[in-house]
Amino acid sequence: MTALLEVDDLHVTFNPPTGPVRAVRGVSLQVQRGEILGVVGESGCGKTVLFRALLGLLPASAAVSGAMRLSGEAIPTDGTLQGGASLVYQNPGAALNPVFTIGRQLQLVAGTRAPEVLCGLLAEVGLAEPERLLDAYPHEFSGGMRQRAVIALALAQQPQLLIADEPTTALDVTTQAQVLDLIADLRDRLQLAVVLISHDLAAIRRVCDRVMVLYAGRIAETGTTSQVLGNPTHPYTQALLESVPRPEAVGGELASIPGSVPDGRAEITGCAFAPRCLYAHDACRADQPALRPAQPGHTAACVLTKMPT
Repeated sequence: MTALLEVDDLHVTFNPPTGPVRAVRGVSLQVQRGEILGVVGESGCGKTVLFRALLGLLPASAAVSGAMRLSGEAIPTDGTLQGGASLVYQNPGAALNPVFTIGRQLQLVAGTRAPEVLCGLLAEVGLAEPERLLDAYPHEFSGGMRQRAVIALALAQQPQLLIADEPTTALDVTTQAQVLDLIADLRDRLQLAVVLISHDLAAIRRVCDRVMVLYAGRIAETGTTSQVLGNPTHPYTQALLESVPRPEAVGGELASIPGSVPDGRAEITGCAFAPRCLYAHDACRADQPALRPAQPGHTAACVLTKMPT
């Protein structure tokens, strides 16, 4: 079965006056229709840049190479993608225009003034009394309502692929769960493919079918959610999971990963995580490890990865 989204050997390099910054370094991935892919990693690992590249939302000065396809059709690397994919921003307050009503903003995106269409979009994301809400301004909405309105704007473009970039960051815990459940429900009802970018491993575990861990612009590990979060193989994934605060550790020292993500200006020889890894040895520093199978459908870019016998 052909994947809805296919990315092959994608590279993204920014070119400021201080020198080139390599944000994405040869990523290949697939997302099936009706699947939710979770993308995790520390800030600066290339998560957002990777998916903004396929939406054409990078600066014109960014150099993008590789192949991207949506429904088998090539996505140009020059930012001319028209339709098919929509982005849900992490800050709904900034994504909505404060001087336009919600209805007017939906009109501009949907290309219609038909009340039944606009109300249908608001109802699709679980907003009650959509007729009344069309005349409301963003400041009259709660944080959760604003995020639902942003999702409605994304759906107005009738996407096949929905990219949600940290969609629960500014929300309280209860509202976070509601938004995540809404995304999963939309996937089921509309048969969307969804990419969920998040630092929140609990959110990823709640709704994602598969997980891709990025580090320094490369894939460190990928597989089903139960494989990657339940039985991680790459030391970086293990360290991320160990860094999650736990209720039983209240009052104790929080776990952390020593060091920091390599600067995008750096030339990386060997495994990018080696300087921070407890298990690194000479082979790790000599060559960049390829993705190796840990289980069927589960791979990790680590020389210690071995398929069970």
